[in-house]
Amino acid sequence: MNKLGFVSPVAVLTTLTALLLHTAADDAPKPVKPVNLACNTPADEDDPHISSNGLSLYYACNAKKKWDVMLSKLLPSSKWGAGKEVEGYVNALPDAKKPANARGVFLTKDGTFPQFLYFATDKNENDQKGDNFDLYVTFRNSAKEEFAPPEMVTVDTADDELHPWLTKEGITLTLYFSRKTKEGYRVFTAVCNNPKGGQGFAAPVLVDELPPNFHHVTLTPDGATMYLQGPLDNGRWGLFVSTKKEKKWGKPEPLELLNDPSGPTGDRSPCLSSTGTTLYFASDREGGKGGLDLYSVNIADLKKK
Repeated sequence: MNKLGFVSPVAVLTTLTALLLHTAADDAPKPVKPVNLACNTPADEDDPHISSNGLSLYYACNAKKKWDVMLSKLLPSSKWGAGKEVEGYVNALPDAKKPANARGVFLTKDGTFPQFLYFATDKNENDQKGDNFDLYVTFRNSAKEEFAPPEMVTVDTADDELHPWLTKEGITLTLYFSRKTKEGYRVFTAVCNNPKGGQGFAAPVLVDELPPNFHHVTLTPDGATMYLQGPLDNGRWGLFVSTKKEKKWGKPEPLELLNDPSGPTGDRSPCLSSTGTTLYFASDREGGKGGLDLYSVNIADLKKK
């Protein structure tokens, strides 16, 4: 200010700009801080799946230099206990002649029997389609039983099939899964109106409105919203959301409040709780226990305010 009380317009503009930037920074949505699950280890944990009653967490772990399906139980402290390998045939197919990878579980509703468990596995030498990942299904007739010897699901081909997710509308059961194609991983669906033994699916159909490498889907209970992983810059993965309109899935939008730039792999493998209120996923973001870790976050926190 000079002796006559004159204020330079440049000074006023500079002050106003600084105030606006400060206000915008204060009003910008803050990144969500997900919960690192207590069952994580220095090895990789991936492909989380929560049972319908919310008490069991299935996931894949490579601590033994191959992927095995693990099971963690929710403790009275509301923390997830140390994972143990799923017993029975899931991690060791009865006709496999060498160790197999197993991952990507989907478990049907607790308390309803027979209860079916879908998963992906490879290295079954009696499989004429080769050593690719195929979808299998097994069952048990009570919660105290081990799962029976699994059978290959009728949607399998010589390509990799992974990441099963089932939804039900009326009597129609729809199986979503990822298939590796020449374009990359794509989402396919197969419907079944009369499931028997976890089988009976019609020929799979490509969900062509989803671009290549947007896959590994999980759906809300009403089947109208989908969370999935998709490609980011520099070969990294991020989490996205898509909504269904007139029976078509919309463009996947990134979860900007959740995706973290610090991990070389990124964020992937989303799985919703049966209520659709909690999202579980895998990430190698900073602050974890090593490699890929499992995390959870409230869906309500992902919506910009």
